[in-house]
Amino acid sequence: MGVTAQSGYATFLIEGGKHVRNTRPSGKAGRFIAVALISLGLITAACSKKDDGTTSGGDTTETTVASGAETTVASGAETTVAPETTEAAAKPVYGGTLIVSGEAEVANAWTPAAMQCDSYCQQRARSFYDPVVVLGEDLQPHGILVTDWTHNDDFTVWDFNVRPDVKFHDGTPLDAAAIVKNLQVSGQGLLLGAALKDIAHNADGSLDITVTGDMTFQIKTGFNGDVTKPLTWPNLPLALSTQWGLIASPKWLDDVTAGKADQTLAVGTGPFIVESYAPRDKLVVKRNPDYWQKDADDNQLPYLDGVEFRVIEDSETAADALRNGDIDIFSTSAAQVITDFREEADAFPMVEQDTLTETNYILIDLDKPGPLQDKNVRCALSLAIDRQELIDATAGGILKPANGLFSPGQQGYLEDNGGFVSFDPDTAKKMIDEYVAANGPVAVDYGTTTSAINAQVAELLKGYWEAIGVKFTYTQVPQDSFITNALFGDPGFFTYGWRNHAGVVVDSQYFWWHSANAAPDGSLALNFGRIKDPIVDKGLEDARSATDPAAATAAAESVNKQMAAQCYQIPTSWTLWGTPHKPGVKGLGGNWILPDGTPSRDGAGFSGQFWTQAVWIDPAA
Repeated sequence: MGVTAQSGYATFLIEGGKHVRNTRPSGKAGRFIAVALISLGLITAACSKKDDGTTSGGDTTETTVASGAETTVASGAETTVAPETTEAAAKPVYGGTLIVSGEAEVANAWTPAAMQCDSYCQQRARSFYDPVVVLGEDLQPHGILVTDWTHNDDFTVWDFNVRPDVKFHDGTPLDAAAIVKNLQVSGQGLLLGAALKDIAHNADGSLDITVTGDMTFQIKTGFNGDVTKPLTWPNLPLALSTQWGLIASPKWLDDVTAGKADQTLAVGTGPFIVESYAPRDKLVVKRNPDYWQKDADDNQLPYLDGVEFRVIEDSETAADALRNGDIDIFSTSAAQVITDFREEADAFPMVEQDTLTETNYILIDLDKPGPLQDKNVRCALSLAIDRQELIDATAGGILKPANGLFSPGQQGYLEDNGGFVSFDPDTAKKMIDEYVAANGPVAVDYGTTTSAINAQVAELLKGYWEAIGVKFTYTQVPQDSFITNALFGDPGFFTYGWRNHAGVVVDSQYFWWHSANAAPDGSLALNFGRIKDPIVDKGLEDARSATDPAAATAAAESVNKQMAAQCYQIPTSWTLWGTPHKPGVKGLGGNWILPDGTPSRDGAGFSGQFWTQAVWIDPAA
């Protein structure tokens, strides 16, 4: 899993274009912006304060590089992209500690079955855990802890071969039994179990995943878990690239269960070993001297001595930390911050990721009683938003207005999906007036995370919606708590500022949108919006089992159209990620070569992040 409260996932493509400076709109465009900026003046000033700091980590040099990643983001209006370049052919050097910051702490660190993971959680977890499978730059799954796999003719039985000569940090050898134990524990857990409903289940509730040899295992499918109803699932290996596929030491898992080990001191097979963890402060990992992988020149990975992962929830504060030398690198989806660093490319090169990315949107909890149960109210809220004004005010004008939760390039994306995304406040007010006359007032409680930019977004929404007769209140909370609120349908939140749904195929969204994962408020549900729609369900099911790409695409398009027609969620823009860093930080942008020789897709498996095993520090830069 990987989700981020709007500040969550991505795959990238950089669109070239003319540089657009951050301009302040005037006239009509300034109606609500002035209110938002005045009310947030003190917050913004506090976040922009530049304190002196000491330099940590390496100094270096590199230019802004466009790269890919693992979700889909569309860059907005015209974007600034530095000329695409490749790093100088300098040889990686060993040593140094990289200091990284990210925007959120994780809840329930660090067992794979329990982590409530956003993008930065995934970045950290994949420094000490290896996944079974990852997505390559070719957008195909490639083995990491498995070498290869086969399937039967109807894609219902899958056999995997485990990579030999890999050890966990505690010396335990990786074998089929270790992987199967992890898949069973995580796959039956409260968090991930609902996402795997089409893995066949045995009578005792365990998954039909079996060890078939010391280094081989088998997975069987079954519709809704029914072993007697094998389900065609051509994209099943992609499920092993998610949180479900992160593999921990079976000995450590047993010790955690027995109360003999600390669940925050994770033990995996990854390039780094957990040394210490202090929630909301830092995670420190050190080089795994026995890591199993080498680079293309037969050099042992990783290059760094260690990584210090810090949590700085506000991107503007993180930007100041980078400028002051307190950190070496951070990733952000705050477009205004990205705009600023485009002006500082010489001092702080930046990798940008903007294809197959997430959508920024307003997540509606459809299980909540009240006005948001009414389609016309939801669609009126969407029509009341001036998306371009919102982007100009809070994103430096560089994003593109979104028409749905499918970003360009994703399976099922449509330029015209029939959604209610034009700016039409008159029609919106009429729709709200009609509802109020028949049912009474409309009030919206909105939640977002603790950043100045997200508060600006909330203030603008307040202006848009109060102008059409809707009462609006909002609350800001830390991101890990925020995700928990959505998971359990907290009674205090009806709508959320959200970011999610990067990916290539619509099957990646199955557990986010299928009604099987829409447990009612008070129960954990990965279908955060509690969407229950038979047309959406059928489209997801048809796409999952389609062996013809055209049929899968048609099924995905049916999901897109139905979601848009019902205004189940309110899209605002497509995400853009930037990773500014000190010039001496090298090895970003998909430089990790997978064991089969394929270039990795940048993003550490999720948008906005990077693979730590390929990063190095140039002390001469």
